[in-house]
Amino acid sequence: MPQQQNLREDDDDDEEDEQVRERDLVEAYVAEHSLESSLNDVINQVVASRPEDPFLMLSSLLYARATAKRGIFYVQVCEVLDASGEPTVLVRLHTGKGVFEGCCCAEAGGIKDSQCSSRGLGDDSNDVGARIPSSKQRYGGRGYTKIAAIAQERLMEKLVGQEPTEQGTLDDILQALEAIVGRNVSLAASLAICQAGAKYADVSLREHISRLQELPSESLCVPMPIFSIVNGGNYASNKLFAQEILLTPTSAVSFADALQIGVEFNIALREQLEARGIGFTNYGAFGGFAPQLQTLEEIFQVLRSVLDGVRTRLEDPEGCVISTGSASPLRVDFGVDFAAPEFAQTVRTDSDAASQEEEENTPRPSTYNMDRWVPGSSGSVKTGDEFFNIVRNSVKELEITTVVDPFDANDVKSFAALNSAENDNDGGAQPTADLVDANGSTENGSLAKDGISLGGDPNCRVQIVGRSIVDRYGLAALNDERACNTVLLAMHQFPTVSRLLQAITNAQHLGFAVILGTSAGQLGTDTAILTALAMGAGIGQVKFGGLVGAECLDRYRSLLLASQEPGAPPFVGAGAYRR
Repeated sequence: MPQQQNLREDDDDDEEDEQVRERDLVEAYVAEHSLESSLNDVINQVVASRPEDPFLMLSSLLYARATAKRGIFYVQVCEVLDASGEPTVLVRLHTGKGVFEGCCCAEAGGIKDSQCSSRGLGDDSNDVGARIPSSKQRYGGRGYTKIAAIAQERLMEKLVGQEPTEQGTLDDILQALEAIVGRNVSLAASLAICQAGAKYADVSLREHISRLQELPSESLCVPMPIFSIVNGGNYASNKLFAQEILLTPTSAVSFADALQIGVEFNIALREQLEARGIGFTNYGAFGGFAPQLQTLEEIFQVLRSVLDGVRTRLEDPEGCVISTGSASPLRVDFGVDFAAPEFAQTVRTDSDAASQEEEENTPRPSTYNMDRWVPGSSGSVKTGDEFFNIVRNSVKELEITTVVDPFDANDVKSFAALNSAENDNDGGAQPTADLVDANGSTENGSLAKDGISLGGDPNCRVQIVGRSIVDRYGLAALNDERACNTVLLAMHQFPTVSRLLQAITNAQHLGFAVILGTSAGQLGTDTAILTALAMGAGIGQVKFGGLVGAECLDRYRSLLLASQEPGAPPFVGAGAYRR
């Protein structure tokens, strides 16, 4: 009897061992072929797309994985809304390693549904919408459903089977298609390809972009943020003619401290604006406050008062509010984005009728309606010379160190004159920023910009920043004219990632400092690519909006987390942000 029991126990042990071996084999097989993660990926893709027949799409995705582990096998183009509620497009790339999305703001432009007929795109023979005014069409004719269908067909033809790691080759294809599918589709597809390329290369998006730029690791950096603290102009429902008032926390020794200085300032600013009454803490479109104030002088009076309170709080030796290095002493610089092209008017003369081509290529004088945003106003129109003096006096009296788009894009001479006046004084700027106190003054009381360099650049006392003028004339022409010393570049200005990266490289080689910007309409879902571009392309400054807008905060939060990752590049600080 005991012998039979021993035999049964031996058999049980053998069966258990066999089960363990079988389980180990199954787990090894599943791990070897990544079955669990692959099935999860394709199911997530089906759920995200929500097709009418999920099993058909599931079978297609599984078949694609079975036949090719690499490459793009499906492209979707959809109409969506950007962060400002304007129609735009989203491109979704289905690859063997997941789905990657790209989207850009409506400001990028594109071929709208109301324009398809005039461009000979699609079949409008039975389209009632093609025969009615755009004002009576969906989204006022600004929708993208027609071009999305056309673009999806073209992108399927050109991109299916391609390797996402070939960014340059695919961007050439997309740029060639821009006239057919529109800039927004081209850029969205390029952004999706860039993210897919990083996944296929098995590197971070930041490292992937630095490889595309061929930058050594020591050139990567965490940029200095430029916060939009007050919105006006086209960004707000107030009477301020300038579009943004900017703040740069130049004493910060880390991105975390820079962000904290911006937030502390914002909190104190809110308190002062609330004390003024209803309507003063309204929000603008780009994450700043939109107080009911009309002049720069009024606003800067408030900002200086706020700065005094913030300085007292952060410099308190008994407090533990912020690191000593960032607050001993606390220093911030103010700037203004005038966005002058928004309220500029080109002056027409009798000789303008010569030829259309000559008219487009010849710079023309502009006037500036400073009451452009005042309801019911008959206008406060200034000549080019008058407005130049207003800008120049504002820079001097308000101690502004960053000036963005102070003149119309046509007015190269005024750009060059301002740049020369502020940065060409005898002797040049002295790199002694550490002697500047929080009021922007040196120990002898002179203004910081009167002899003090910015961002480690001994030739810069005021950043004259061009944005619209870059689109019109290009970097080489601006360099020849010495029209500015800084350029503001944003994704939506370019049809592809490669073109943006090339523009950054060209600007840096020409000696321009580069600020990476974005639009109020840029979706928060694109924070990863913006962060990777800023750090991976070695850009010293970013202008991502204010601190009371969710989309803007997402961008700064992404930079904060990236700056704290192991192996993250160093923060530029006050001595190197004009790199």
